[in-house]
Amino acid sequence: MKPKHVPERMCVACRRRRPKRELLRVVLTPEGPVIDPSGKKPGRGAYVCPDQPECWAEKRLRRFAGAGAAALAQALNALLAPAPENP
Repeated sequence: MKPKHVPERMCVACRRRRPKRELLRVVLTPEGPVIDPSGKKPGRGAYVCPDQPECWAEKRLRRFAGAGAAALAQALNALLAPAPENP
């Protein structure tokens, strides 16, 4: 029996290949870059590693988002950064 095909994608920041389900999709819309957790939004999409904070850096996201890289970096940090613990 043939093994099931697992789609792979590449992170635009670190260029690491991973299974599609392990990456977070980001879509460019006329309003700017939008995080697409469902993976179904129309538009030009790219993938970033959700568990690698260095992949959310503005400098690394410029390759995909251009001028919208700063807004995208802020959105990724707000969504993915761990919440500070309260003592």
